[in-house]
Amino acid sequence: MRTDGNCCMIQLTVDFGQKISICASAADQNLNFAQPPTTIQCWVPQACVGMQAECLRFGAMVPDAGPKIGVVGIGSYLPPRRVTNEDIERCVNTTAQWIVSRTGIKERRYVSPDTCTSDLAAWAAADAIDDAKLGPSDIGLTVLGTSTPDWILPATSCHVQTKLGLPTAPAFDVSAVCSGFIYSLAVAHSMFNLCCPNSHALVIGADTFSKLLDFEDRTSSVFFGDGAGAVVLGKVPAGYGILATELMASGALHDIIKVPAGGLHLPASTDTLSGRQHYFRMDGKAVWKYVTTTIPKLVPAVLAKAKLEAADIDLFIFHQANRVMVDYCATQLGIDTARLHYTVEKYGNTAAASIPVTLHDAIRQGRVQRGSHLVLVTVGGGMTAAATVMRWY
Repeated sequence: MRTDGNCCMIQLTVDFGQKISICASAADQNLNFAQPPTTIQCWVPQACVGMQAECLRFGAMVPDAGPKIGVVGIGSYLPPRRVTNEDIERCVNTTAQWIVSRTGIKERRYVSPDTCTSDLAAWAAADAIDDAKLGPSDIGLTVLGTSTPDWILPATSCHVQTKLGLPTAPAFDVSAVCSGFIYSLAVAHSMFNLCCPNSHALVIGADTFSKLLDFEDRTSSVFFGDGAGAVVLGKVPAGYGILATELMASGALHDIIKVPAGGLHLPASTDTLSGRQHYFRMDGKAVWKYVTTTIPKLVPAVLAKAKLEAADIDLFIFHQANRVMVDYCATQLGIDTARLHYTVEKYGNTAAASIPVTLHDAIRQGRVQRGSHLVLVTVGGGMTAAATVMRWY
């Protein structure tokens, strides 16, 4: 037997046709044998060593029982400036009651003029690293999901790396708009063994949409707020961590959420400035149609990949775009809204920050415990969509 942190490796000898369940109540490992091995190895929590293995009937395939990758630290940051619907109605052709009835949003947070996305990202990341009881030298990869970078280039994550004093490990941005955090989580998860064999990965979702909003446009300006959320990924015992992820993109719909000018397709000019083409634009009806047809398919797909059902999930974290839309999707899925967690009322749509900010809020309210099964699901411009299933450690 050898140990590694909270886990240890044990060896068992089994006969053909047996299914061995090792400390299933603590590790949730079901090891099945289709071939007649003589000796197998598996990881179990150290506290379970010495517990009796239970021999059951022959089962299916043998899953990898080694350490998994999961969240070991989480943090978030919301700017202190609160912007209420009454504040919005003073500069937009709308009313506070209209905003609440159509979106569920009562207020949101805006950054100050001298604060940018890298600031929010660094503050949330520092919170997550501290929560994981780690230091900057423990980070071997940084992935930042954002669609409001400090500059077109270089990557904002490199600026975050400098602000945090992180090592010269890989750092890059992922642009998938509101799907940016889960896309970044999937990328970091897949790169973990390459970049972090003896360290950890930092995944951040951060956006400052208040700087892109056109307050002459009621259809988009009322939804968004600024914020950042971050997680630290590390090794966790088998049965915990990220269980399944589903990503998709529908590029034919790239035009329904956009900032028309400012990139190389339409560089800045007097015409683009006078035409207000550097502001965020959204086709609300097209977005509603995409979200309400995509999420009801995406959630069952990721659950099937994780070999779970909706009834197995303790808490659903939906992208906080619009309370009315989230509730509609939950109804389509047959999920009681009591099993969802919301921050849209107080933070609005924080884009790539929405998922980690809402997850962190749920944890602080005691809604997530060790062993909780979670589904995180989002939709963003592109159009993109993403979902992941994890068991909290």
